[in-house]
Amino acid sequence: MTMMLRGILASVFVVLIHLPVCKAQPATAGFLRNGVTAHRGNSGEFVENTLSAFQSGIDLGADWVELDILRTKDGKLVVLHDRTTERVGDKNLDVAESTYEELRTVDIATDFRRRTGKTREECPPQTIPLLDDALGLIMKQNQTRVSIQPKMDVVAEAVALVRKLGAERWVGFNDGSLPYMTEVKRLAPEIPVFWDRGANTDIDDDLRIAKQRGFESLVLHSSGVTSEKVRKIKAAGIEAGAWTVNDQATMEALLDLGIDRIYTDHPRRLLAIHAGRSFRAVSCEGAYPRHLQGIATNDRDAIYWCFTDVLLRTDINGKVVAKVPVANHHGDLCFQDGKLYVAVNLGAFNKAAGQADSWVYVYDAETLKELARHKTPEAVHGAGGIAFHDGKFFVVGGLPEGIKENYVFEYDPSFTFRKRHVLDSGYTLMGIQTATFAEGHWWFGCYGKPQVLLKADPSFKVIGKWAFDASLGIAGLPDGRFLVAQGPSQKGVGSMGRVVPAVPDANQGLRIIEVVSPKLK
Repeated sequence: MTMMLRGILASVFVVLIHLPVCKAQPATAGFLRNGVTAHRGNSGEFVENTLSAFQSGIDLGADWVELDILRTKDGKLVVLHDRTTERVGDKNLDVAESTYEELRTVDIATDFRRRTGKTREECPPQTIPLLDDALGLIMKQNQTRVSIQPKMDVVAEAVALVRKLGAERWVGFNDGSLPYMTEVKRLAPEIPVFWDRGANTDIDDDLRIAKQRGFESLVLHSSGVTSEKVRKIKAAGIEAGAWTVNDQATMEALLDLGIDRIYTDHPRRLLAIHAGRSFRAVSCEGAYPRHLQGIATNDRDAIYWCFTDVLLRTDINGKVVAKVPVANHHGDLCFQDGKLYVAVNLGAFNKAAGQADSWVYVYDAETLKELARHKTPEAVHGAGGIAFHDGKFFVVGGLPEGIKENYVFEYDPSFTFRKRHVLDSGYTLMGIQTATFAEGHWWFGCYGKPQVLLKADPSFKVIGKWAFDASLGIAGLPDGRFLVAQGPSQKGVGSMGRVVPAVPDANQGLRIIEVVSPKLK
């Protein structure tokens, strides 16, 4: 080896040993962790064990959806709970004795329509999906995973399919069968197992077996949950779950006992309870050069704060986890499908048409990376606020002095302009600053002395107007409460942000029910 080559290699070695070591991220990084398992999908609102029920569970933000599988006569793995189609369908076929093509002739929405009173137009016929199809749906996103419950001895086939599709990181298994769950761990030790237990099993035996087999969770029948059992499960380093719970009072009681996970046909209901327990009065960490313009949440674990030239994501306690500088003037914002949509005006506000430069900027809600920009020239006095409802975006904004009405601009998801709605609101200073659709109504925050809160029905007919300040941000929560933003400032320090929960009130529009603790200010 020449001296020159030795020198080059030595230099390379020195560089390499000084490079930072990148720790491998866990395979499940990025998935939600909220303890909400949508039992057979969102089966309270959609036909159980269908792709629409699973998609709804994903859209709502459940961290797991659960499904059941059986094997057909021709060896297909299908998603169905019962061994026959009698309970859910319009004909009675035995799954194990029928081909998949025969099973596809069954309308499994029949019982759902009968129980809910829905028409065929409201709930069209549905067919039994294949496990392949369900896994394909789940693998299109990275927030929700699927727990597979084998209703017959098909564990090996299911694991083989998971391996074939490369779906391991999206998948878990659950059942009360010890042989089935043991087989999962033998074939795929990295896949989580939720071992279902009855109300009266011996918790000490259950824990001993779970630890021996490497099971991650014990899911108890809800009627058998006690504080002592929960304490023992958690002390063993295992997740404590309960199945299957649909009424709010029992959900609340189980959470009070310390249960980590609840299986439910009504994930929306459980998520609302979590939101009610999570979102409280809190201050945003830090101070900023310009004032707060709007807030949003993802209904789960994040609050988004938009100051005039800074965009932040915090946890529910107000601790900053992501922050980016943005163009002046960023305004109000909304969260939709993992993205943030912010009303932006790069021109003049509240002036005659032609002086504004209105946009909607789109950001990744996790990283705050900018994804897109959409021009919204219809907001001729400056885009200041935005909300999402019924598959469409609605932009509000500035207003010159003397105009006695406000305007709401409707856009489709690609931001093609659809319609201008007129609010018979009377004059509000600088138009509308913030907007949200919640509890079946529109809510708009406006500047002024005093500030004004407007309430309108879905057709934009104004039905309430109060002296209440929601001009710095307003967001509806799943449990029927609101978060209202406040923006104190301190000379020499800067502008700050905080949110306080409020509830609808006939006399004052919204009523604040909790203030920020002095130690959090």
